[in-house]
Amino acid sequence: MNQEWDETVDVLVAGSGIGGLGSAVIAAAAGADVTVVEKASVIGGTTAKSAAYMWIPNNKYLRATGRTDPRDDALRYMAKLSRPRLYNPDHPTLGLPEWEYDGLTAFYDNASVAAEAYENVAGLKFGHAADFPDYYAHLPEDAAPTGRVLFPEESEGGPTGGSILIETLARACERANVPVRTDSRVVELVQDATGAIIGAVVESAGRTIRIRTRRGVICATGGFTQDPELRLRFLDHSYVGGCAARTNTGDLLAIAREVGADLANLNVGMRAPMVLERLQKDPVAVRGSFMIPGDSMIIVNRFGKRVISEKVPYHDFARAFFDWDSQQGTYPNNPLIAIWDDPARRFGGEGFGNPIPPQGDDDYWVIKADSLADLEKGIAERLETLREYTGPIELDTDFGATLTGTVNRWAEMSAEGIDHDFGRGSTPIEQALSAYFGVGAGPNPMMAPLADQGPYYATILGPALIDTAGGPRVDKNCQVVRPDSTPITGLYAVGNCAATPSGEAYWAGGHTIGFIQCSAYLAARHITKA
Repeated sequence: MNQEWDETVDVLVAGSGIGGLGSAVIAAAAGADVTVVEKASVIGGTTAKSAAYMWIPNNKYLRATGRTDPRDDALRYMAKLSRPRLYNPDHPTLGLPEWEYDGLTAFYDNASVAAEAYENVAGLKFGHAADFPDYYAHLPEDAAPTGRVLFPEESEGGPTGGSILIETLARACERANVPVRTDSRVVELVQDATGAIIGAVVESAGRTIRIRTRRGVICATGGFTQDPELRLRFLDHSYVGGCAARTNTGDLLAIAREVGADLANLNVGMRAPMVLERLQKDPVAVRGSFMIPGDSMIIVNRFGKRVISEKVPYHDFARAFFDWDSQQGTYPNNPLIAIWDDPARRFGGEGFGNPIPPQGDDDYWVIKADSLADLEKGIAERLETLREYTGPIELDTDFGATLTGTVNRWAEMSAEGIDHDFGRGSTPIEQALSAYFGVGAGPNPMMAPLADQGPYYATILGPALIDTAGGPRVDKNCQVVRPDSTPITGLYAVGNCAATPSGEAYWAGGHTIGFIQCSAYLAARHITKA
């Protein structure tokens, strides 16, 4: 084995989102000599595009309000949503595979401690969304339905939180003399005779360097959202892409497999609807539609029917795209079409992937017409330009007539204030998500009939990913394990490049980054004590 090295560090971190920079600042604070390498030409990864909400069970801000977040209740809430078919509240691991249960317990036990470490080490200041509900706050298992969400204080809970978080961590790295090298990616891990990771081969700015690690490598390189072949190979359904960083192409999968890692949960993705024309025109900056506002807005399939509450959380909303119609042999809800009227334009705004643009902004993704009949023609024409995402689908021949019936039924239910079909506005989270851009009046402030006359507007939504959540399986310290569950010494994986122990779930706003900040802390703490 070639043991010639170009550089030596204690810890090499791959990736510069919250997982990478978070690991780096914690490891450096423990006295380690750390270097970060980032595949892209800029730092931040997918984190930089996010609002950086963090779901932190039992956090100190929640406790300061006098509320409690009991461990057993929190674990039941997480487990029920992670593996609904397996969940058993009387089982020692709540019915989950042991490694997933261990991951959830490590998260509950350390998430708040980790967040406080970033406050102390990186100077991160949190705001507290004290009354923001979990996505399933209405379930009896959720004993702490509000108060678990934190965000970078400076963002005030807005969409700039991710960039603020990354800037804060980058400054902390600079203070700790942690170099962050862009245009640099790990292409190979180096093992010794025992199988331990002792270094990595890195392609950096056109040259290949070998970096020896005294303690190991922490990988935080994101999922495989941006690799169409891997999406097709591993995921349950066909996604159009996603809002993950463009460099999230699953590099770690092959690298980890070569050193004996066990791979798990490769079929798991965190989902959201996405405006297809925004993806088509601006695949780098596009975001999922995390909040869909508007009282006089409905979403229909290409047969003209509503199929889901428009206000349901994005991860669950995206499930609707893949309802299968065995009679017609098709996915009738893929894509979906958002339709709104002129009064609903007051809910336009930037951020969170809002389909309704701010008035005066470039609204290239919006179809406009003076009547529903002309809107139908415009939708049909626009679909022809999106076949790279939708396939050769067309509006049903009875779309117009069915849509008229849908609009009339919607008007009747709006007058009553009750969505008898899908319960729009009936859960705490639907009310909270709708409120960001404002709600209307009437018996249900999230429901209003479409205007009798145009203009009308529409846009086309497809199934997208926030990111994938499968990869090397890890233990409670985020150390990568082999198929026999023994750890690979010196190799850690955090964030979306690792197999998530949360299974099918998306517990609340901040589910992803809340979990990752904890994993980064655990990996850094363990690697510096090894």
